[in-house]
Amino acid sequence: MDDAALQLRLQQYLQPGEKVIWTGQSDPSRLIARGDAFLIPLSLMWGGFAIVWEAGVVGFGAPVLFWLWGIPFVVVGQYFIWGRFVYKRWDKRRTVYAITNQRVLILRGRSLQSVFVNQLPAINQSVRIDGTGSLEFGISSTPYGHWGNTGMDFFTRGHTVPAFYDIPDVAKVYAVINQARTSPT
Repeated sequence: MDDAALQLRLQQYLQPGEKVIWTGQSDPSRLIARGDAFLIPLSLMWGGFAIVWEAGVVGFGAPVLFWLWGIPFVVVGQYFIWGRFVYKRWDKRRTVYAITNQRVLILRGRSLQSVFVNQLPAINQSVRIDGTGSLEFGISSTPYGHWGNTGMDFFTRGHTVPAFYDIPDVAKVYAVINQARTSPT
């Protein structure tokens, strides 16, 4: 989406006198995150066990209850293995990030998360060699923080800190936020 279309989506969420300084979106081709170092092996073990279980009960003629028992585990295993990457790509395409003279905004579909720039407790920046990276606004006080940007984060809505994930030129965006924090509104 171009910058004008992103700003148009944000207009209804702006306060009087609020001006958009920067808008952007995640790179939808970035599908692997830090949390995947744990989730990929877990997903393969879970999914593999569920498929072996289901094949075993079907192959040995176990009662139908055992067949039915394994189906949810197979479905969840498939989501762990590949479905979460499909969800993550879809979610990145519908999520808009913005910085205004007053707030940091994350618009995910029709759900808005915002933090006033003068109330940001901390900004954690991670940068890759190509300049893309992520900004996390605060420090997660829950064990759910590592689920962010993995395709599993919808399980933790409300338990993770707001973040801009996989944005181009993250250092520039970091500087824009710091400028907004120090400028009078």
